[in-house]
Amino acid sequence: MIWNYRAVNNRIARKKWIYLSLSLILLAIVVSFVRFSSGVEIKKIVLSLAIFIFVVTLYMLITLGKIRYYFIEGDTIYYKPFKTKLEDVEGFDVDKENMVIRLKFKKPKFFGVKTLYFEKMEDLEKVNEVLSNLIKS
Repeated sequence: MIWNYRAVNNRIARKKWIYLSLSLILLAIVVSFVRFSSGVEIKKIVLSLAIFIFVVTLYMLITLGKIRYYFIEGDTIYYKPFKTKLEDVEGFDVDKENMVIRLKFKKPKFFGVKTLYFEKMEDLEKVNEVLSNLIKS
């Protein structure tokens, strides 16, 4: 089964990318204050900060609009470049309001597909049904 989503159409994914971008901008502002206190010229700081904020904002807008694909093949969930074997999953939570499925693992994983995002309710229901059948067996 294959489905896609765009982060701009999913509330949880949109918040994740916006918070990441804002934290990068906040970090850049802190670094700018540190550079200012160490005696670097203010023009250099403002120019580099403005360029960085522009690039991060542009990256955020591109990332929010990019179409991302998930697919389930056999007993594996793929989300480029990550994959998760269903034998490592002990259960999952379906959040229909936010259109998200969160996977629960037997052992903690650092890399792998942990959250499945959707923009269509039909896709969420189909994946819920597929996961129910695959994880029980």
